[in-house]
Amino acid sequence: MSDTREQFEHVYQENYEAVQRYVARRVAPEAIQDVVSDTFLAAWRRYADLRGEPTPWLLGIARRTAANHRRSGSRRAALRERLSTEQRHVPSAGLDDRDPRLAAALATLPDRDREALLLVAWDGLEHHVAATVMGCSTGAFTVRLHRARRKLEHALQGDERSPIDVTQEARSLP
Repeated sequence: MSDTREQFEHVYQENYEAVQRYVARRVAPEAIQDVVSDTFLAAWRRYADLRGEPTPWLLGIARRTAANHRRSGSRRAALRERLSTEQRHVPSAGLDDRDPRLAAALATLPDRDREALLLVAWDGLEHHVAATVMGCSTGAFTVRLHRARRKLEHALQGDERSPIDVTQEARSLP
């Protein structure tokens, strides 16, 4: 075991409770362990910067870590609020009311096809961005979207045959 590691372990053992008490006064109970862990992780990464007594140095790191945690919590709360507001305005909520045929046709599609269509039509994503979302290449996404559009078209037309049967039949034509 290296001397640095042994020294840090000693600093950790000697200061853990002080850091934990300090953090407990500044963050919610469910976040204490995360903030303390992040504090000691940052301290380990910057251990070479330690000059003098470790306790004040660690408490300074804990102060900044707790502040970062509170700020990120505020951002998460604001994002949650914004998303809940935006979700009330998402067109999918009223799709059945506007076009029940389209909603029914979309419901017949496999999830992957429906997702491809919605990423482009509702979310307004370009093919290369939607491909990243779906975890495939742009070319693969373009093919997937083309096939999904054909399946949706057949579902809207009420074609009894599956889109795969129609595709195979079309390929056999001269």
